[in-house]
Amino acid sequence: MNLKLAVGLIVAVIIGTAGAALALSNVASKLNSPTTICPDAAHDISGPYVWTPVGTRSENFNWRCLVCGYSWYHYYQQDVYEAWRDSFLEPSFVRDYVLLYLKNVLEMDVSDPLKMNWTGGRETPLDLLGYETYVYRAEGTIVTIRYPVVLPKNTVYAIKVETKGETVWQGTLHQRRFYELPTIDISRTIYDHYCGVGVFERGIHVIATDHDPMLPDADPSDINWQELKAHETTKASTTDFISLVISRGDFPTGGYTIQVKSFNWLESYPLRLRFEVNFTNPGEGIPVTQAFTNPLVLIPLGRLSPGEYEVQVHIDTYILTFDENGNPVYTLILTFKEELWTASFTVE
Repeated sequence: MNLKLAVGLIVAVIIGTAGAALALSNVASKLNSPTTICPDAAHDISGPYVWTPVGTRSENFNWRCLVCGYSWYHYYQQDVYEAWRDSFLEPSFVRDYVLLYLKNVLEMDVSDPLKMNWTGGRETPLDLLGYETYVYRAEGTIVTIRYPVVLPKNTVYAIKVETKGETVWQGTLHQRRFYELPTIDISRTIYDHYCGVGVFERGIHVIATDHDPMLPDADPSDINWQELKAHETTKASTTDFISLVISRGDFPTGGYTIQVKSFNWLESYPLRLRFEVNFTNPGEGIPVTQAFTNPLVLIPLGRLSPGEYEVQVHIDTYILTFDENGNPVYTLILTFKEELWTASFTVE
């Protein structure tokens, strides 16, 4: 091989390697930069408050500066992009990042976090290991951030933003991707015992429709259960209205019921919707209707952010009897292993 050519190749390799290392170094250093202004030079992946719609076709192509609103189009080298996406984010940065996202992407009426005088910080209980809690306060706004102590790329930041005593946004941030957690009011659930017979099998059913099936009236007689069944899916879009149907399946008589006790989100990836549910069965001698029934509940969730979701239904089953005075007695059926139903779906 020509000596000059060989030397040239070696130099090219060294320069290329150094260039990649320098790019990663710049990303890491500038992510922690306290700069709050946006000169043109900051409009790059190395700028501290930049955003791309992760999980869409515009990921790592369509970029926006969350401080001044400037947008640009560019595809960054994959290793540099992944270093930006998977890096650990300091809680104070997450605080500002989420508020800038709400203000400039979702166009919500929130204050500019870079112009606020924040107080607060770490509020993790002394006896809690492996999980961090930070609370920041400024001018009537409270931002609470919680996250597990895991590898940076696996860190899921659970965030709640409150303004003047009201929660204005609650969600998570994972690998620069925001997921909004809708407020689910389980009092809006609809129970039915007859319309689901022969329609819904025992289990969890994910329904995606173009509107809230409980509107205009929350009355079981107004709901087309067969149509809901036709919209069952495991893959929905962000424009779909997501509902859940939890069904006990068909029974030959009445007397079987279902009741949703509570609901909460679990801070994980995929996001988990956790329901506590009671089943009640008729005990010996309890009068029941002689008709097929299918105890079920319809739970409206709403329109969800893109991502993967898992539904968990934790079940306690009781036997209903009456004492000598005619008062109901609910006896919990004790089992060696908890009865747990699960289902997964994706929103794209």
